Amino acid sequence: MYRVDRNNFYTNEKKATVYTPLSTSRFLYSILKDHIKKRLILDPCVGRGSLLLPFVQAGYDVLGIDIEDQGFSPMIKKNYLEFKRGELPNPALIIMNPPFNIDAKTKAYVKLHYGGRPLLPEVWLMKAIELFGRNIPIVMFTPYGFRLNQTVDSKRWRKFVDGTYPAITSIISLPKNLFEDILFHSEVLVFNVRGMRGHYFYGNQ
Repeated sequence: MYRVDRNNFYTNEKKATVYTPLSTSRFLYSILKDHIKKRLILDPCVGRGSLLLPFVQAGYDVLGIDIEDQGFSPMIKKNYLEFKRGELPNPALIIMNPPFNIDAKTKAYVKLHYGGRPLLPEVWLMKAIELFGRNIPIVMFTPYGFRLNQTVDSKRWRKFVDGTYPAITSIISLPKNLFEDILFHSEVLVFNVRGMRGHYFYGNQ
């Protein structure tokens, strides 16, 4: 069991402004490239564009979405949660490192449209399914608590069990010091990407 007073990732939480290291993006690309069609790749919380850069360099079409313009192009400056089905082109892959914490505006939106306060990566997953259907390939950073440590009557647990959420096809284990100056237990979940192994350790294919 974790002790809050002994784990400083509780005091240095993963903010929305923590960026994916480019080396991590390149690793993910290396294990995805043989399983993804060379069509549009979408990052709905693109930030500076680290996750999309290896796809750009390999000649894929890409599109980023974010509430702030941090210099990546092409991108749409808009809250991803406000898009409606049919407003975005269907991608070959959604790849995202969504925020794990919540700002006041997003909290109000989530409460209105999703009820309660689910983990933000879960909201991003629900939105991807809403926009593109449950068969869309998704690669998503999540905290361990997204998949683990739930009760049998947890709403999220039930959504995995009853098929509301697609099956997890692969898991990438990340070191807890992946993000600069922060210790945080996270992993990457892969949905609907066929042909990948069930489990990868970061940096070891």
